[in-house]
Amino acid sequence: MIIKNRELVVEPGRPFFNDELKRLESAEVLTQLVLSTQDPMVVCLDAPWGQGKTTFLRMWEQHLKDSAVPTIYFNAWENDFTDDALVSIIGEISSGIDELSTPEDISKTKEYLDKAKGFGVTLLKRTVPVAAKVATAGALDLDKVTEQALAGFAESIAKEELENYEKSKKTLSAFRDSLQELATSISSKEDPKPLVFIIDELDRCRPNFSIEVLEKAKHFFNVSNIVFVLGADKIQLGHSIKAVYGQDLNVNGYLRRFIDFDYLLPPPEKGLFVKALFKKFNFNIYFSKKTRRDSQYEGHQALEIFSEFFEIYNLTLREQEHCCSLLSLAIRTTPNEYPLYPLFLCYLIVLKVKEPDLYKSFVNEEMGPTELFEHLSSKSGSEALIENNYGTVLETYIMTCKSQSHDTDGVKEKYNAVTSSTTASDEQKARAQRILGLINKFDWDGGVGILGYLVNKIEIASRFSS
Repeated sequence: MIIKNRELVVEPGRPFFNDELKRLESAEVLTQLVLSTQDPMVVCLDAPWGQGKTTFLRMWEQHLKDSAVPTIYFNAWENDFTDDALVSIIGEISSGIDELSTPEDISKTKEYLDKAKGFGVTLLKRTVPVAAKVATAGALDLDKVTEQALAGFAESIAKEELENYEKSKKTLSAFRDSLQELATSISSKEDPKPLVFIIDELDRCRPNFSIEVLEKAKHFFNVSNIVFVLGADKIQLGHSIKAVYGQDLNVNGYLRRFIDFDYLLPPPEKGLFVKALFKKFNFNIYFSKKTRRDSQYEGHQALEIFSEFFEIYNLTLREQEHCCSLLSLAIRTTPNEYPLYPLFLCYLIVLKVKEPDLYKSFVNEEMGPTELFEHLSSKSGSEALIENNYGTVLETYIMTCKSQSHDTDGVKEKYNAVTSSTTASDEQKARAQRILGLINKFDWDGGVGILGYLVNKIEIASRFSS
């Protein structure tokens, strides 16, 4: 059994072989989109952080390459230490040219690349800002500077700025021309395809760098045969933009200036990813050894309850992986003959990962069992779980987890009141009777007062995982 999920392997020729989330269809849709035009295009692959964007983009990158589509992958977050996004983007193109070019075309491709680099360097050269030049006048004795001299000084600055603007405009045009030649040179002449430049993790960058990448991609690389694909959580990207331009900015209006199409990466079906995680963590090795009558179904219970709570608490894929990592470590401290109490253990793990403040309040006696169960009952989508058998067992664990063995009369009182009520429905009475039976069973086999036992496992696991 492993502790941490292994990094996914993307194999050339079958990049979606290990695709547990069934996202090949999305790759095919996006491939058709980028191949549908030779016009400049910027596409945003939108999904919340932790929902598998990077894994998908890596798979799709290889899928494009297998389809002879020239493709470059650029992790913006790993490169936001640079001062200029243009340097990073040109550098990434430069490093990927050898792989993209055929041996017979490599010399011509590098010629176009060198031209683009040359024009790019020119564009990077900063002219001394007007404000700085005007400030220089402050170093002079203004009492001795005539009004005519100051007027002449300002006129010379304006003339220089105008000349620089005209030069920059011509250089930008030449830069784009050389990029278009470069993109054409690395594509098949019989079946021309655009250069696809994937920019990932844009939402995790410094706000200034994120904005600069957007602006440079649109203004400098807006040429035929180049398609930019941005991997980002647009909500988080919006926070970065507002951090620079102010909280009142219309983020959607701003982004629409740079992004031509949005593609919302669909979330996986309920339980699909957790099944893949259980397989990758090799949980079956441990659970297959649980053969006693009262523990032989613990593996199924853990899988089912995680599937339910991952949906109810809206965990990202990364958070789901963290939960399975904690479960893996908790399992390593539990001998086969010891009970794991997976229904309650997995719920506590989900709270630890998704709602740590609530978890801490419950563990530290600031919140009682009744309040915790009310919290669960208030969550959207929890009704079906609470009403089924697992929900009944879980409620019993919650309500008795802080009790002492053979001292559960206070807990039973609530459910005895339901069974004798004249206003309770038959279903409510039956459920209360079922819980009373479970309390007696737990009191007999050690299921009462298990909070400390399970929390100890989680906290030990948390120290390892952090």
